[in-house]
Amino acid sequence: MHGLEKLSHLHAATFHLDDDARKARLSLRFTFLNADFLSSIQVLEPRLSWLVQQQAGTFLQHRFDLLGSGPTVVAHGLQCKGVDGMSYPASSPILADHSGRWLMGRINRTNLTESQRIWQLIGPGYVPIDWQLDFKSGYRWGENIWHRDIPIGRLPGMDIKVPWELGRLQHLPTLALACHFARADDPRFLEAGKYAQEFRNQVLDFISTNPPGFGVNWSCPMDVAIRCANLLVARDMVIVSGEHLDDAFERVFAASILAHARHVVKNLEWSPVYRGNHYLANIVGLLFAAAYLPNSDEVDGWLAFSLQELVAEVDYQFHEDGSNFEASVCYHRLSAEMVLWGFALLSNLSAEKIGVLTQPDHQRKELPRLRSKTWAMHLIPGSDRVSPVPPWCWERLAMMADFTQALTRPDGTVTQFGDNDSGRFLIIGSGEQIRADNDRAAYAWSLDHGSLLAGIRALSANNSGNAAHDDPAAHIVRAFAGFDSTVRTAIPAHTAMGSFVGVGDEQVWSDQMRRFECTAQAGRWKTHFPAKPPGLLNEMTYQAFMGMGCFVFRSPRVYLAVRCGEIGISGLGAHAHCDQLGIELVLDGVDHVRDPGTCIYTASMEKRNAYRSATAHHVPRVKGREPANLNLGPFDLRGGAEGECLYFGSKGFIGRHQGYGQWVYRIIALEDDAISVLDFIDGELSLSDPTPLSLPFSSGYGYPVGHASVPA
Repeated sequence: MHGLEKLSHLHAATFHLDDDARKARLSLRFTFLNADFLSSIQVLEPRLSWLVQQQAGTFLQHRFDLLGSGPTVVAHGLQCKGVDGMSYPASSPILADHSGRWLMGRINRTNLTESQRIWQLIGPGYVPIDWQLDFKSGYRWGENIWHRDIPIGRLPGMDIKVPWELGRLQHLPTLALACHFARADDPRFLEAGKYAQEFRNQVLDFISTNPPGFGVNWSCPMDVAIRCANLLVARDMVIVSGEHLDDAFERVFAASILAHARHVVKNLEWSPVYRGNHYLANIVGLLFAAAYLPNSDEVDGWLAFSLQELVAEVDYQFHEDGSNFEASVCYHRLSAEMVLWGFALLSNLSAEKIGVLTQPDHQRKELPRLRSKTWAMHLIPGSDRVSPVPPWCWERLAMMADFTQALTRPDGTVTQFGDNDSGRFLIIGSGEQIRADNDRAAYAWSLDHGSLLAGIRALSANNSGNAAHDDPAAHIVRAFAGFDSTVRTAIPAHTAMGSFVGVGDEQVWSDQMRRFECTAQAGRWKTHFPAKPPGLLNEMTYQAFMGMGCFVFRSPRVYLAVRCGEIGISGLGAHAHCDQLGIELVLDGVDHVRDPGTCIYTASMEKRNAYRSATAHHVPRVKGREPANLNLGPFDLRGGAEGECLYFGSKGFIGRHQGYGQWVYRIIALEDDAISVLDFIDGELSLSDPTPLSLPFSSGYGYPVGHASVPA
């Protein structure tokens, strides 16, 4: 099948030039994003315009700071700094002539003519971005390589995530937002037309130099889908700012959206068992395309299919308590963000699109697994408007916010159980970047998930007086959903924050404490975290998320999170770490134990394994052993032990796992003046000090920058 697809791509143009592409005209969604709306946001957060002006200014220069790259002007011929001493030779500089002759030899023969035609639409003086470049290591993929032949992680230092991250085009909505501030006569901004022109030029640059199906930026359908959504939202925002986009651009743009959607449909990252955030991104990106593109049998089929699958994946990928099934707090944010924007879009469908879903005789192109012919419309809770989102989905979305709130530390950042690749879906006016100050570590804002909380609560009537509602992202999500200040939604009541879900009883606690005392000295270890003065237990609350396996104790002086549960993604463990029974502990504002993060993926397997190893986490430790096999691959922990909670309550926590071939236990005893951690093991193995190795803290993917090696 793939062989036939490759032959087709090599022998015919992949730019979509059929009648549907030529006739396509896209709709708008940001109906309430206007000068008055922008002013109201600016009153709430005066630093927003400063942030947008600073970021838009760097994007005008093609300067990007992604995944630890540091601020870098991404251009052809760039000599990159390298990763851990590995730097690949720079490609030759180019002279990009207006006719597009410079594309010869880069773009495959069948796409060259259309690529040159699109390039000729770009304004004079524009310098192209090198979209194929890993601008950390300097490794460069090729524009003419078929997407399934793109190599991933085969050479030291090469990191495909870098061009993928840039190729998501998540910076374009910020350029679009700059148009609004500029038209509002903010003196810090250039003329609005300069931002709109840069948006136009960068889009045409990307489309002309990245023919559909070729190059690094078509090799991952997830990134294709995320790019599709960001392109649509950015264009939407540029137009509602009052800036004009010409017909020639609009035709190329619409055809590209069609190409994005068709590529996603042909390359869905679905698996009957091991699907996760990639497939969810496919579906939400396809939903965006189907909502914006004009109706046709093909597009209408996409709309019905993406709605069906989005609802199904919310149920499959998010537990009833709101936690995500990938065993990662940061991937929970990414996936919840997709659901949030998907639900917001479905709250603002046109009557024509609703008709596609509700009319039983409506013709739609069939897709594999498309089941429902019609969809019921439901009142959006607390409003008189309807959407196809079932009521239980709104409740699940609210619980996603509860999980994020629970795993948020006293300093406003989240606990990094599992992987963190700094992934986002849409980044528009994110308050976490505004809240970051110069005293925080580089990229620390990526651990501030406040914008997700704000966005979810923006669709709830219960957000009045809530600080999170002041986050600009909250207002932008509401605008995208079509809600003005007179519309208030009310997500149904659900389990409140601070609720107590107990596990086990006094007898379980007494029995396990007695077993610890009876275990031979070599088979047990005690770690004591004292605090003065007493009073740690005052106002203590307890939250259990049994789905992922996270248990949180919180008081004015204590933040204690415990990891004990599933491996993730139905046992694949693609984004799990060897952190079963691991803790993160803050006493009186001081970090005593903190998860070190993720650092990197395929660019360095040494670092990848160092950061997901048991030695990186405060867990029961058997010297020289891991509770999972780290040699299966960078995204495979199959066979790793799951954690089992035996007790969670006012006395503390007890859990166990069999990762070392024998049951290993951890008791966490809450005392008024200390937190004690008691580890013991069944059998003949000996336990060692659970104190983690001193790895440099990684606040986001690609960080810390520049450390040459990891401890042995």
